[in-house]
Amino acid sequence: MRPLPREFVPFRLLGAPVVFHWSVLVVVALLLSLSFRSNPLTAAVGVLAYLLLIVAHEAGHAWVARRHGLYVESLRIYPMHGCCVHEAARTPAQDIAIAWGGVGAQALLFGLAMLIGALPSTPGLLASLQTAVVIAWGPVNLMILVLNLLPVPPLDGVRAWRVLPWLRQRWRMRAQAKPVKPKPRAPGERGQVVSLDEHRKRKPRSDD
Repeated sequence: MRPLPREFVPFRLLGAPVVFHWSVLVVVALLLSLSFRSNPLTAAVGVLAYLLLIVAHEAGHAWVARRHGLYVESLRIYPMHGCCVHEAARTPAQDIAIAWGGVGAQALLFGLAMLIGALPSTPGLLASLQTAVVIAWGPVNLMILVLNLLPVPPLDGVRAWRVLPWLRQRWRMRAQAKPVKPKPRAPGERGQVVSLDEHRKRKPRSDD
């Protein structure tokens, strides 16, 4: 008897496989079974929107990593979080940018949720589906975003907030690299007067 697969790869994104852990299917089935008597379609849309939120977060990491020429192996999705497996960043700036990539993707979904929530709708099934998406990509998304930015391992905030000392260091380097401007002369001030003989002594002679 063949063992059940522990991972599922339903599609690829940004050239990398999106790998779902088997526990995701268990949690989805459990949530749908609990809401079967009330409104299973709305519950399914809400769960799907939540999973897409996790996928979008990891896709944000992957997109920034690929923009910096790093290899992305896979996007791994779990019930409560995800993981973007990619080549190690070559510079601190790359590492910081990749950390903010997931937050940026969540921010885009949050803006999309606000647009969907502003659309006119009549009470009924469509309105309940709209509400499920807005809740998943709105308040739930914002809560996850804030928690993920906490500077606590293994959250992205540990790497993301390194941008502050990095910017401070860059500012100091630029300040030290500024060319020193010549001191302006006071009005009426002239240069040093040199006699003709002294000028001839300073002037280099060319060999005949």
